Amino acid sequence: MTVTTDLKQANDSLWRAATGHRFITELGDGSLSAERFRRYFLQDYVFVNDLVKMAGIAVSKAPGLALARPVEDFLHAILGAEDALFIDAFKTLGIPEADYRSVEPLPATAAFGNFLVRLAYEGSFREICCAMYVTEGVYLDWGERLRRSGANPAASGAELGEFYQGWIDLHTEAALGEIVRFLGGVADSAEAVELPGLSRVFERALRHEIAFWNMSYGGEDWGEDRGQDLGAKWP
Repeated sequence: MTVTTDLKQANDSLWRAATGHRFITELGDGSLSAERFRRYFLQDYVFVNDLVKMAGIAVSKAPGLALARPVEDFLHAILGAEDALFIDAFKTLGIPEADYRSVEPLPATAAFGNFLVRLAYEGSFREICCAMYVTEGVYLDWGERLRRSGANPAASGAELGEFYQGWIDLHTEAALGEIVRFLGGVADSAEAVELPGLSRVFERALRHEIAFWNMSYGGEDWGEDRGQDLGAKWP
């Protein structure tokens, strides 16, 4: 049994909620409304800015070049091909440049980004990799599941069906498998004394993922977690 396997089992209900959210189901069958996807996509573009900050700090904290290089490659991909993908996608979605250049983070987006950046500054390299394992592993999980099940939103006749298909294809083994395995390997090599910190990171990141999906539907019910996320020192 590995650390990441244990963490998934300990947070099974959260993992399933994050990887099997209504948003993902509707993305796969093409029934997701264009309005909801546009809201999600604009906020994801904002979120990526904080993901970049976290990855950059992770590179500086890596205990050697062998561990820094995969994260640097991931960072390079976000700053290069992925950024270009966003710009092209905004054209397809009919979102003017003035809109995506000026979009402000909604509370769920801001809280998720604040959590990651604060963790990057205050946490260890392993804790940062654990959080990234969640952010990338959740997407790999649902992307591969939809691929294996033969999801075909392009055939649904939906306005954005073909675009949804492309978004699924971008989150499968070919794109994310290598980095998710690396991040998982970093977490799996943790010492016993590090496990409580990793457990807190894993759970908190999953809760933010779920809140992010919920945000796409226009509601942001923070419950008891909001003050902790925005105000508490990590961990």
